[in-house]
Amino acid sequence: MLLLLLTLIFLRPFISSLAFPLSSFIYSCLLLSSLVIWIVLRGLSVERIKPLQYPLLLFILALLISVAFSQNIALSIANLDKYLSAILILTIASSLGKDADKIISCLLFAALAISCLAIYQYLFGFQHVLNYMAKNSIYSAFTQDYLIQKRVFFPFVTPNTLAGYLAMLLGFAFAEKHKIIFLLPLISALLLTRSLGGMISAAFATFLYFYLARNVSKKKASSIVVLAMLIVLAVFAVRLTATKTHFQPAFSAAMRFSYWRDTLRIITAHPLVGIGVGNFNLAYSRFSHNSYLQI
Repeated sequence: MLLLLLTLIFLRPFISSLAFPLSSFIYSCLLLSSLVIWIVLRGLSVERIKPLQYPLLLFILALLISVAFSQNIALSIANLDKYLSAILILTIASSLGKDADKIISCLLFAALAISCLAIYQYLFGFQHVLNYMAKNSIYSAFTQDYLIQKRVFFPFVTPNTLAGYLAMLLGFAFAEKHKIIFLLPLISALLLTRSLGGMISAAFATFLYFYLARNVSKKKASSIVVLAMLIVLAVFAVRLTATKTHFQPAFSAAMRFSYWRDTLRIITAHPLVGIGVGNFNLAYSRFSHNSYLQI
């Protein structure tokens, strides 16, 4: 059972829900079924999840209310599996013993593979796509500009998504015994995304890790954090040189504020029950680009 769960965990980042919706749906069904079987066969550590029981129950209740009053109930039910899987993963993770190390290693090896694919894309992949577009007479000025900028995103759909994924895994990489094997590709791929949001998140996570680490001197921790912030500033300076308006950091920030403003309008219009799980759509985006506002 553990081998199946590890395989599913490893495969998750390779299946884009936007690029491969059917494959993603099949995967979600397999993962949800495996998590339920895991709980039936191995049970849960009630004591470990006890501090989470009331928040989890409130969140589940909120989901049920959201589905019941949804603008499109069928769509909400179809998107409910993601939340159920996340809740089950959280409860199972709280109960893990020695298997936790194996799952963390699995996450890191997946991140290592993703990083190598992203680096490959930077070296060769963009030209492949441009050649394909030219051969098949596909023209999109924005897409061509996007590829020419060489901000890596493979196998995700956007550089920011890839950067967010890599930033989450950096903390685990720092804690590994042979950390350089993971850190070098992960940091390289993160830099190649040129995602300011992802890098700021990674810098903050780095600061938090070394601040909490007991075996690292404060001087060393401060030096690493300063270096991380200098890298962020360097990427910011590079992004400022972009000739296209939509690649400028100011444009990116302005669009996010626009998404957040539109999201707040939706919250104001539906303050108690929302619009339903899976029903969120803005005029120019499927997401609010802020997980707290989205939920």
